[in-house]
Amino acid sequence: MKLIKKYNDVNFLGLIDNQMVLRYKDHVELGEEFIHAEKDDDFIIWNNSSYLSLTRNKKEYVYIDNKFRPWPHGRYGDASPENLRDSAILENGRYKLSFFLEGTEHLFDIESNIHYCYDSICKNKSKDVIMLSVGSLKNPLLFYSKTGEFLWQYTEEDANLKINCKCIPVVDDVVVIISQDCGVMGKVQGFNIRTGEKLWELDRRDRICSNTFFVGEDKMLYGCIVLYFGGIAELNLCEINPFTGKLERTVVQKDNDLDVCSWNVTMHGRRLYYADNREGKEIGVIDVDRKEIVERQPLEIKKNVTIGAPVVTDDRMYVYIRELNELRVYEL
Repeated sequence: MKLIKKYNDVNFLGLIDNQMVLRYKDHVELGEEFIHAEKDDDFIIWNNSSYLSLTRNKKEYVYIDNKFRPWPHGRYGDASPENLRDSAILENGRYKLSFFLEGTEHLFDIESNIHYCYDSICKNKSKDVIMLSVGSLKNPLLFYSKTGEFLWQYTEEDANLKINCKCIPVVDDVVVIISQDCGVMGKVQGFNIRTGEKLWELDRRDRICSNTFFVGEDKMLYGCIVLYFGGIAELNLCEINPFTGKLERTVVQKDNDLDVCSWNVTMHGRRLYYADNREGKEIGVIDVDRKEIVERQPLEIKKNVTIGAPVVTDDRMYVYIRELNELRVYEL
């Protein structure tokens, strides 16, 4: 890695079309495009999307043809970041969802008093299942056909655990549900996404693994976690076969100063990029095929701050230090 640029007094919102979206005191900047901003404006950008929301004034923009344009609302008004024409509304005890698949609009309508977060799994062409969730609370995960037919639901029965709704990997017809207690793994299970049949569950000995997994190009799940044995910290690469539930853990580093959280990780290609919040901070890179660390990038930050997962593209890595309002861009 090579540091090629550093930005100060900036808030890094994310990437649109692999271009940085930067929030300054009085404007948001993407290339040569600017949007005026007031002090209290709160902008949100969704990963790998052209959707930009100005929440204070409820203004929404989409980046098309190198221009910020007003958001084209869907049938039900507010649109999701996944597809320009998708939209949902909660009205008179009905939750209505409109989404497009291969150019055809599908209308999903169920009885509900809750405005769900939804993952249109049906956009994976091998499935026709919609998964609905209400954050990481005790609410169940609901599974419907795209025509609104109820299929099944998962409810976490352990009073000490909550579903990790931020990470629900889906591989072919298998959905992997992770339950945890404040980030500590409690249960990992695989289900048939259409029928709800439980296919596997990690046994008690194997539950010591990451609470965040990424689907690799080979359809395996990858994550990492720090475990402590006899006062020594070990960084483990975790690999789960989503079809069988087989877990493999490989120690890739031993170091007493390790400070890596499973959720401060991202995956690009065949590599995991993790943030290590040890003194000085650093970014590490794990090659999941070689099962070893192939690079470590010291950040040499003197202040006591926390860094999150980097944003990675084919040729760049973006490390944002929120407490310093500093963005560093590295060439890979």
